[in-house]
Parts: sequence; C-alpha cells; structure tokens
Amino acid sequence: MTGKPLTDYVALGFTALERGDCQEAVNIFRRAQETGPTARSFVGLGLAFHRLGDPPAARWAFAKALDLEPADRDANEWIERIGRPAVPARTSGGRGCRFRAGEDFLQIKENGSWRRFFIKGINLGLGLPGYFPGEYPIHRETYRRWFRLMGELGVNSLRVYAVQSPGFYEALADHNEQGGRLFLFQGIWLELPEDGDFRGRDFLAYAHRQIREAVDSVCGSADFPERPGLPHGSYRRDVSPWTAAYVVGREWESCAVRAFNGRYGRKRGGFAGQFLKVDDGLPFEQWAAEICDYLQSYEHATYDCTHPVTTINWPTLDPLTHPSESTYEEGLIRQGFQVNVDVCNEDEDVETFDPALIASRQGAGFFATYHVYPYYPDFLNNDFLDVENPYREYLKRLRRHHGRQPVVIAEFGVPSSREATHWQRDGWHHGGHDEVSQGKINGYMMEAIRDAGLAGGMLFSWFDEWFKRNWVFLPYELPAERNPFWFNHQDAEQTYGLMAAYPGYPGKVVTLAGRREEWRDASLLQEKRGGAPLHRFGDGRDGARTLVRLSARHDEGFFYLCLETAEPVDFSAAHYLIGLNTCGAKAGETLLPFDTNARSPLGLTFLIHLAGEGASRILVSRFYDKYLNEGLPVRPVPSDTGEWVVMQNITNHRRISKDGTRFYPSRVFSMSGLRFGSLDPQSPRFDSLADWHVSGTLIELRLPWGLLNITDPSSRQVLWMAEQGGKTHTTDGIAAIACSYRPSGEGLAARPTGGRTNLADSLPAGLGSDAVRRYQWERWNHPLYHTYLKRSYYLYRDVLDRMPE
Repeated sequence: MTGKPLTDYVALGFTALERGDCQEAVNIFRRAQETGPTARSFVGLGLAFHRLGDPPAARWAFAKALDLEPADRDANEWIERIGRPAVPARTSGGRGCRFRAGEDFLQIKENGSWRRFFIKGINLGLGLPGYFPGEYPIHRETYRRWFRLMGELGVNSLRVYAVQSPGFYEALADHNEQGGRLFLFQGIWLELPEDGDFRGRDFLAYAHRQIREAVDSVCGSADFPERPGLPHGSYRRDVSPWTAAYVVGREWESCAVRAFNGRYGRKRGGFAGQFLKVDDGLPFEQWAAEICDYLQSYEHATYDCTHPVTTINWPTLDPLTHPSESTYEEGLIRQGFQVNVDVCNEDEDVETFDPALIASRQGAGFFATYHVYPYYPDFLNNDFLDVENPYREYLKRLRRHHGRQPVVIAEFGVPSSREATHWQRDGWHHGGHDEVSQGKINGYMMEAIRDAGLAGGMLFSWFDEWFKRNWVFLPYELPAERNPFWFNHQDAEQTYGLMAAYPGYPGKVVTLAGRREEWRDASLLQEKRGGAPLHRFGDGRDGARTLVRLSARHDEGFFYLCLETAEPVDFSAAHYLIGLNTCGAKAGETLLPFDTNARSPLGLTFLIHLAGEGASRILVSRFYDKYLNEGLPVRPVPSDTGEWVVMQNITNHRRISKDGTRFYPSRVFSMSGLRFGSLDPQSPRFDSLADWHVSGTLIELRLPWGLLNITDPSSRQVLWMAEQGGKTHTTDGIAAIACSYRPSGEGLAARPTGGRTNLADSLPAGLGSDAVRRYQWERWNHPLYHTYLKRSYYLYRDVLDRMPE
C-alpha cells in the first residue's frame, strides 16, 4: 500500500505563488519535477525566482520550459520581459564606519556624537529545508520579509557566518534605507589549516582572501564567478554604513589550538600591527591579533575607514579555570580504563585562547566574542552547582577577566526539539523544550547577559535548519548527504529557530485536533465494518474497546497514525497497543506484553502503549534499542521473549573534578514518553511537542521518523547495522497492528477474558497475518515545508522590548 497523497504539485506550487510563499514554491515545483519535468512546472519555478528577485535563475527556468514546449506562451512572454540582466551599477548611501569598540560596550556615532550600543542581535543561517548552506538557496525578497519581521521582534543587529549572496546585501540596504534599523555583524568563515599551521603560506593566503572578499562584499565592490560552495554574482550595494563589526573565524577547536601552540614551542611573545597589538601572548593569540589586524589594515587602505573586529571564542578555550573539569584521559584513568594519551581529545579545559590580550593601537578597535550555551561544556553546570544562576555567574566571571574590553555573547539559545541532548541544572537543557519554554529560557539568558554587564547578545537563531546534526543523533542520520531532505524533531540542532521550518505545505498535515478531514486521503491499514469485538465484558463500555479503523499518513518529518474506536475513547475501560514493523516481517518481537497472552502475526520493532495522559509511551524491541546495544550492531532480530524496553539516550557522561575528589553523575533521558496535546494554536491544549491526541473516537499520533530508527525517510533507509559494516537497510514500508484490552486495575496488566488471549479486540481481526498491510511512501529529493513564527518569537520580543539599546 503506497502512502502517496493525491497531490498535484504543480497546482500546489501555483497556490503557493498566489499566497506569496515564493521561497516555498521553489521546492514545490522542484518536487513536481521529480516525477517528470514539464513546461508548466518550469514556468512556475521561473515565476517563483522572478518574484524572489533573482532574474538569472528566472530566465534559466523559463528557458527550460521552452526546451520542453517551445510554443509555451507564458515562458516566451516572461523571457522577453526579463531580458538579459545587466550588471547593476554601484549604489551607496555613502560609505561609513559608524561603530567603534569603547569601554564595556560597542559605540555608535549618531548626530555627531558617540553613544553606547547594546547589541540585541540574532544569528542568521543559510540552510533552508532541502539545502546545505553552500547552495545559497535564500533569495532577496525572502530576506526583505525576514528583515521586517526581525525589526518587529526588536533586534537591532544580525550576524551572518560568511559572505552571503548579493541579494542579502541588497535587501539589507533596502530595509535600512526605508527606515529600518538593522546592523550587520559580518562573519568570515575560516576552516582549520589542513597541516595544523595557522601561519602556513597556503592557509594565510586563503584566510587573507576570505577577508578581502568579505570586506569588498560589504562595501559593494566585488564580482565573484560561480564557485562550488561559495556565493557568486555582482555586489553593488554598499552596506558599510550599517555594518557594526567583522567577526573573523569560527569556534576554534582545542586540539587545533593546542597543536599550533605546541608547534611553536608555546613561546610567548608580542605582536604590534598597524591597528592591533598583543604584548605577551601564546602563538595562537599572536596569530589571532595578526589576522584581525590584516582585516583592518586592508579595510583602511582600500576604503579609508575601519570597523571593529573580533574573533570567536567559547568556553572550551576560555581563559578561566574550571575545577570540576578533568581531562577526558584523567577521568577514564581514574575509573580504571586504559586510554591512548597520544591522541588529542577535545578536552574542555586544557588549552586557552585569551582575547583580553588583544588591544587596539588605533582605528575602530577589537572586542571579545564568545559562544556560550547554558548546558555545554559540563563545567557550566558543575562549577556552579551552589549558585542561584549558573549561566549568569559564568558570564560575570568572563566580564571580570576582560576588564573594560567589550564582551559579546554571539551565540546562545535553546532549541524546541522533542529530545534533550545535554542536561542543565535548571532545566535549560539542550532541547526538550516546547515553544513557550524556548521563548522564556531565551529571555532569561538575554537578561543574564545584560545583568552581567556584557556588551550584548545574539540569539541563535532565526530559523530552523534541517541539515544540522547533534552528537547524540549524528550516527543515526544516514546517509548524511541527505540530511537536509527531512526534518528530525528528535535532533536539537534542527530547532533553534524563532521561525519554524515545519514539514508540509501550506500547513501541518496533521494538527492533532480531531479533524477527520485531515485523514480523508490517508492510507487505510486496517478496517473492521460492523464486526463485534473479540471479547465482550458487558460493562457498558465494550464500544470503547472495539477497534474500527487504523489509518496512516506521513510528511517530511513524521509518521502519523489514527486509531478509531466504535465509541468514545475511555482509558479507565481500555488500553490500546499499536505494533509497528519498520524493517520486514521476520524482524522483531512477536510476544505482546501486559499479560495479554497474545502474539503478533509479524515481528514488531516498536510498540505504542496508550494508557491515558501521562502514562502512554512507545517501547522498542530489546535488540533494536540504540542505548542498550551501544557498541554492538543495532538491528532487529526475530524474538518471542517479549523484551520490550524504554528508549533512552545518555546526554552527559560521568565527570571527575580536576583534583579527583568529586564525581559528577552521568545523565540519561527517556525518549519513550508520549506527550498529550494538540498542535492547533487555538486549542487550550496546544503543545508544540505533542505526540498524541484524543477527540471522541479518534486517537491521533505524531511519531518523528528518528524516533522509529528511520535514518532517512526520503530514501526509505532504516537503521540496520550489519556486522560487515553496513549501517542502513532499505525498508519496503511500515506494517501495523492494533489491539485493545481492559486494564485490570492493578498496574498496566490486562484483565483476563477467559479466552485464548486477554485481548478485547484487534486489527486485523484475530491478528491474522494475511490481513496485515504495509504502508509505503514515495521517495523525495525536495521537501515540502512551511514557515511560521513560534510562540517563542513573541515571548522573546517582550523581553527585548524591556531592554534599552
């Protein structure tokens, strides 16, 4: 049974154009072309590109339409209307350098005088659903719309990580020229040197080129040819008057910094450049000053002004000492393990990069920048277990160390993912937050940044990016090159945004709101028409235990199920089991639990137990559990032992203090609990993390693909670790059965029926194997999605409204 919705993607694409969702329309028309390109789909794609402000892409799409249908009137008319794009003339509101690094804060020059500028910023990525950042999929008109929403949020600045496409700078200039107030922190991304030598001739040439290209782009004086993984085009809009600073580099890795310092004998020394200096620093600190000095020197020589400059640091390399954090090697040795100390492990407190040593000689100056999240590294909790607010206390210590040098927190935030992947003492975990909690915690952190006397903060991030992967789930999102094609609600890295990028268009496929119309086009897995249940108890509630129908559907992020009963669901009278086979009929567990005395006609990898709000969960076959089989090949095996277990993930490993006197326990979170609620924003039970909902006779479930060990739904790959090295297996779909039983009132066990099994009812009737259907779905390469502002956007806006600039 193919779970293929009867979707006319071309018609849906034109609907998106009518709604003004042109960025989303690009993916929809691309999806239409997966089953065979048509002139109409390319015309729609051309219109989308045209309205997004990308004439070259629009012209290409219309030309492709004419390749297929030379007489297509729309394509011919639009080709003529667009014409051949000319290189735009350079425009500028007047080059300007309006910022400098003052004492404690950046300063902005307005009306002829300098004043404090408190940064209320946000980070902006590139990875729209279906794309890696290096594909630069975001177009000018999308940026224009986003900048307006950022202004309404109350941010006064945004940070990008690398040179963007020309449309970004055009949109930013337009926004500010039309009354907006959004200042740019231009990032300059630098990969680590392949040979580990930051002073190597090839690496310096690369770093200097990246710097020049960034400065030229900001100043509207660059032309780049098409290059893999890099932006291209003509840069003619000078946004230097709205540029606050340049941010050089990335989070430097401790092993790379340690090796570089060691290469040069850890010899301390000074550097005196034209604009920046270091009096007594380690080799990496000297190099950082040199590379930032190069930027200001180039900017001054070429454009006769300078902007403030910084480079990224993070707690792993901070200049503070953390007594709770022993090295990876020391921790294992003290626990009796033998480790290879010749291999550099990314320890969190063995190397230092101290930006406080970098000072200004002239020009706009230097400031310190850190990425600081409340949950990582572990010492952000363990060093501060006895203080009221660990996050604020850490920031205060940073502030004291840097004296009057401005300190900016350029990344902070929590994600709205289903799972937590790192523990924090006050519940500010790495994930596991609904949209409301996300907004509140983000606000608490921004207030802590202000209260600690720092120069401002930049929230991470503006929108959800599907291509990202977290260390807990990274081994199970395979193949990695297809990660942008699907949404993993389990993975915290994918849900930091205040703007959701959510599967389905034009809205959610299933809202968990009891809307039968959402199941009209679903695939019917099981149905029983007018039949009696397997067993009647005669207590007046047999109808709640009588199963009528089991349906399924899906989107790019979730597998949905709808179980229907003959009479309204009543958990005091009935519990329900839904078994899933995701890997093939012979793989999995057949014995059902809870004293049902029943066996499934096919192997089951997962079992959903619905027992009411707060008591429902999803279990996994013992042999298919990632946590219990760590280090072993994880794959389902035939079993009839009834070993069903809760799914868990370890978020923090045990730590030992530097002096070896204190142990900090590991942390484990359960993934099995099913959260009751609705995805309808108008519902009083709205919960962005809701897994299931009941309305009358309908039980609806939303199951993330990643929760079901599906490593890539877009190519139907499931986790199946072979002993010979393979990690995935192509599934032919998902089969499902459903059962009900009357709870005994003692625990979760079934009340005896006196029959062969203690089931009240089942789908298929009698659990016959010949009646089990398998849900299949079409593969895809271009995901459908829609965007909306999360509730966290509005809560965070309220916090910014209370903060003066």
